Amino acid sequence: MREEAGKRTMPKFPAATLLMRFVMPDGSARGDGRAPCVIDLRRLELRIPSYNVRVPLRESICRALVKENELDPRPEFVLQVTRRDFLRIVARREAQAALALPLRVVTLDENSSYGFALGALDIDAYAAKAALRHFEKLRPPNHGYRRWVAKLLQSYADKPSGEVRQQLAEILPEEVLERLTTERARELAEAARVRERRLNEAFVQRLAAEVRRLVREARQQGMGVLILVDPIDLELLRGTRLQGTLLRARRSLGNLARYEGAMLRLTRASGKHCPRCGCKGEEVEHTKHSRIYECPRCGLRWDRDKGALYNLAYSYFARMVKEECDDYTAMATRVLEAFREWLERHKNALTR
Repeated sequence: MREEAGKRTMPKFPAATLLMRFVMPDGSARGDGRAPCVIDLRRLELRIPSYNVRVPLRESICRALVKENELDPRPEFVLQVTRRDFLRIVARREAQAALALPLRVVTLDENSSYGFALGALDIDAYAAKAALRHFEKLRPPNHGYRRWVAKLLQSYADKPSGEVRQQLAEILPEEVLERLTTERARELAEAARVRERRLNEAFVQRLAAEVRRLVREARQQGMGVLILVDPIDLELLRGTRLQGTLLRARRSLGNLARYEGAMLRLTRASGKHCPRCGCKGEEVEHTKHSRIYECPRCGLRWDRDKGALYNLAYSYFARMVKEECDDYTAMATRVLEAFREWLERHKNALTR
């Protein structure tokens, strides 16, 4: 079909998928006994006996696979052989998600400038208790210098000049500069871009790992889990330096929620409004790591990022009460009461 359409490139073939079975550390087997691929978690290796393939596995991967096999319901595993001959282990699982008390609300505020503010609020609405269990800001790596170097190298590769070479002489080692050709400059520019993509992927994995830790910790304690994300408008996000990273992170969280049995919702809230009375606050302090606001009506002080996460959770349940959701209205009312009670008792909780 591509030949008839006049296409010159060959089609990209999909990854080959193979069934897997596991040999657990205690010697028990899990999975389809007829599967051609075997992951031996005792010997730390992957085997495909039919093709005499043996691939050693890192201990960290094997520890993770042991934990995944212990989940209930157990995931379905397959082995993918990619077009570039890499082996990829894929786990698929859809756990049932429902709001239940006690509840952990994992909140995530996207920001096109610095990345994410991540928090976790635990609610025991029957006892009218709430607590801020976790808060951190996750900042992706800064690629400004790397992009500038890649741009210089690409410029030299496209059109060599003494001026660009002089700029490169200030940043490249002398032995590299002596052997710098247009082809080598193009290779180095591409290597810098590849490095940027890998660092961004590592950041997304770090974010997903932290959210997964919060979700699994709550599930082990018998809590329901709700993940709330305050997304940036696509029009405002387009063209920003974090566009691709933020969108990949959002997709990753969607897969994580289905896999872990958490409920994921997108909602909006502002950190500029007072968490207690809703009045628009005034910025009174701005440092490298925080922006402190004060309410002109009730006098409450709060960090803008922590306030955004609190408002995100509060507005979600307030809207649930307003819309009179039959299944969750009573629970949402108790959650709001727990939030208000907690904030009255801990007026500085959103500042420290």
